[in-house]
Amino acid sequence: MSETLHLSEPLRRLIIDHCVLALPNEGCGLIASDEYGHVVAVYTTGNQDESPTGYTVPPQDHFAALRDAESKGWELSGVFHSHPQSSAKPSMVDVAAALDPGWVYLVVGLRQEPEIRAWRIRQKEIEEISLI
Repeated sequence: MSETLHLSEPLRRLIIDHCVLALPNEGCGLIASDEYGHVVAVYTTGNQDESPTGYTVPPQDHFAALRDAESKGWELSGVFHSHPQSSAKPSMVDVAAALDPGWVYLVVGLRQEPEIRAWRIRQKEIEEISLI
């Protein structure tokens, strides 16, 4: 784990609270980071799939987050979603659906005490990123 992503406690809490509110389905959203690896914004979104085993950020929510981030000079840098009944590790479905190798994929495990872990998914290979 050579790469590090910084996530403040208020933004971490926002992600977890959003995912808990989405139960029994997966919660999801987008993140924007600065050039130093700090998450500067969390965009909570709906889950178009309304599913406990999959997620799709609705296009209108994605576009709204993109417009807001770009208006502030940021770029969308990743996505988060929850696993209501499993750990914070990407599933086979997550790996297959990961299309942007430059993005960070935050997975929120809700099986026990909520936890967030960060991943890069490139060419179907996963690599954990240090999350501070």
